Amino acid sequence: MEVSTAEAARRMGCSESYVRRLARLGLVPARRVAGVWLITTAADAVDDESEAA
Repeated sequence: MEVSTAEAARRMGCSESYVRRLARLGLVPARRVAGVWLITTAADAVDDESEAA
């Protein structure tokens, strides 16, 4: 599953620019599509968050 930098930043508790920097450096799994970074999330992490809601 992929999320926007805004959603990734919300989940990580940091800024969108920091998430974009991590993506550019290859420190988070991500890909760039039409100028927008999509951050890949682990399926287990997504399941844990949905159960907490």
